[in-house]
Amino acid sequence: MDRSPKQRCVEFLISPRFASNVLVFVLAVTAAASGFIANLTRNLKAAGAPTIFSEISEYSNLRILRQAIERAKLRDFMSDHEKCLTLFAPTDSAFESVLHKRLLPCVTNHYNVNRCLSLDQLLSSTSLNKLLLNHVVDGNLSLDSSAKESFLHFLGDSVEKLVKNETGHASIGNAAVIVANVRVGNGMMHLIDNVLGSVDPESGLSSDVSLDAEAVLSALKLTDADFFNVTKRQEMAEGAKALNIPGFQKNRNQVGYPDGGLTNAPVLVFDPSMNEADFTGPDTKFSYPSLAAGITRPSTDEDLAFMTILELGALLKSKKVTSVELVKVFSERLKRYDSTLKAVVTYTEELAQEQALAADKLLQQGTYLGPLHGIPYGLKDIIAVPGYRTTWGSTSFKDQFFNEEAFVYTRLKEAGAVLIAKLATGSLAYDDVWFGGRTRNPWNIEEFSTGSSCGPAAATSAGTIPFAIGSETAGSISYPAARTGVTAFRPTFGMVSRWQIMSLSESLDKIGPFSRSIEDCTIVLDVLRGKDPRDLSSKNIKLKDPFSIDVKKLTVGYLPDAEMEVVRILKEQGVKMVPFDLKYSVDSAQQILNFTMDVDMLAHFDHWQRAGLDDAYEAQDQWPVELRRARLISAVDYIQAQRARHKLISEVLEALKGIDAFVGNATDWEKVAVGNLVGMPVAIIPAGLKSIQNPPPEGTRRRTTVTAGIYARPYGDSEVLALAMAFQKVTKHHLQRPPVDNVKP
Repeated sequence: MDRSPKQRCVEFLISPRFASNVLVFVLAVTAAASGFIANLTRNLKAAGAPTIFSEISEYSNLRILRQAIERAKLRDFMSDHEKCLTLFAPTDSAFESVLHKRLLPCVTNHYNVNRCLSLDQLLSSTSLNKLLLNHVVDGNLSLDSSAKESFLHFLGDSVEKLVKNETGHASIGNAAVIVANVRVGNGMMHLIDNVLGSVDPESGLSSDVSLDAEAVLSALKLTDADFFNVTKRQEMAEGAKALNIPGFQKNRNQVGYPDGGLTNAPVLVFDPSMNEADFTGPDTKFSYPSLAAGITRPSTDEDLAFMTILELGALLKSKKVTSVELVKVFSERLKRYDSTLKAVVTYTEELAQEQALAADKLLQQGTYLGPLHGIPYGLKDIIAVPGYRTTWGSTSFKDQFFNEEAFVYTRLKEAGAVLIAKLATGSLAYDDVWFGGRTRNPWNIEEFSTGSSCGPAAATSAGTIPFAIGSETAGSISYPAARTGVTAFRPTFGMVSRWQIMSLSESLDKIGPFSRSIEDCTIVLDVLRGKDPRDLSSKNIKLKDPFSIDVKKLTVGYLPDAEMEVVRILKEQGVKMVPFDLKYSVDSAQQILNFTMDVDMLAHFDHWQRAGLDDAYEAQDQWPVELRRARLISAVDYIQAQRARHKLISEVLEALKGIDAFVGNATDWEKVAVGNLVGMPVAIIPAGLKSIQNPPPEGTRRRTTVTAGIYARPYGDSEVLALAMAFQKVTKHHLQRPPVDNVKP
């Protein structure tokens, strides 16, 4: 992972004169730095200099910086000694953000500094005779030759001592300076070993932490566990300080960073079959329908854009269109409508051109890779693709790159599909707000698309892409598919690997396709499914061929809230339809899901929260509030939630005996929670259109979509797909086109 633009090794902030009252502030910014801090922390302490230490992982850790200053009573220190703290930031924006938020008011009056000084500006500043900052950048900031010479001249005779790794004190002009061991070379300055701080190397606990029986009581009240007497609470306080907190810190230092949950997956692996499924038999690929015979290229690109994967594949295979031409058509549509939809994060134009040319060349040579050969598509921007940003929709990560590709991208690339865009995700996979705006619904652009797979849903609905890949932890496929009126499929948990995809919860995250039809979804799923040793939850799941299932042999239940047209059509297709009620005794599946998802998410973004990066989150009423609350969920209560989840799954699986699938509302929150907790597959299928609320008097083409969900027990994916295909075979709801070309009422 390339995090070089953000990682910074150490900053020293030094008062104008070196004396016993000088204050040194150290920010240790890389995980490597934390390893040797404890061994070197005595250096300044022995000299009696007051110090502050804060271990962070990104320069923008403003909250921890502020808290550390408050703990050290910095303002009192400055007042008592008439000193000022000077902060030198590696970028203009970093320092200006500090000043703008007024987190360091003592900085603003020092030498009338009201903006960041770049390194070149600092070297020519008149304040140089007042201070020296040893700026260590760990390979991230290169000095040109003139800047390097200026800096070396400024250091003067001290350079030789520094190169020899000797710690010394220097005096420049009126400034007495403390100098860390620094090596100057290749236009870079690197910290070698002199990192200072106030962490107790014996306990790893800051000396100002106060834990007693009363503090424990306050904490216990927030976890509904305030039943211990004062003696026991004091014992708990002492044990927490001596054992728990150091243990927390050690574990966090080992696996708490980087954010996103892409590494060090928990050893506890969810099995939605409750250890009953047998996958020992060989698995085979599905037998796809014959590509449409005699198909011709439409006269307009608009008609071409709304063709299915099988139809586009037939055109490609018969050389009536090229992949390069398809890339041009869909890329132009993405750009034409995205100012309204806000569905695209990054256009992968160079990669798309390269992959399309390769696909066309293979076809010219007589090599056909399958129905996705040469088909353009998009990926939700939590899925890693080397060479392109993977932003997770977040301001905090919008310049993030990964060097390893996601499993699903590898599978699609091997199938000959052509990536043309990274599509919008709600920030950190929450709803439809991201750093670039808020993604809209093509069927009614006054509405937003809802759900974090907002970009894949909106882009597919608008005919700007033939298919896209999204993810769901708690509704992020279901909700945007229903809102935007596209077909989508959320497979059984474990069907598709999540490798190199940002994680909210290892036991809930699922990957699935959005497309023009359920046939398309089935084709994409067949390419994606399979075991990946790097994702402990993924399996080689033997499925029946959904294209070969006789739906007349299936018994399907329908819930009271089922869309009755779907029930009627399936019954007309010979499916045995029976009334059904999904019964279980658990009070609230929603609460179980929230506890599970929020705690797992917080474990993946523990550093993000501790660093105060949630202050920059795009929607402050979403993850920031939810994850602060999750901080107060105890480990005991998390496990109790998992036990309640076990009870829920057992009861749901029992209720599903005797039916092959059931039809119900696709967006009822309790059903969404149950489906995700159990790991059930669901197809979201368009089932009609209705008038929008309060339409304008002159009329409008905007519509509210009507959708339905077809569910099954885990590993009943093929039955769900077969039933959805039976419905779409005799209906045209999924072929309707939204009025995205008309942004007016």
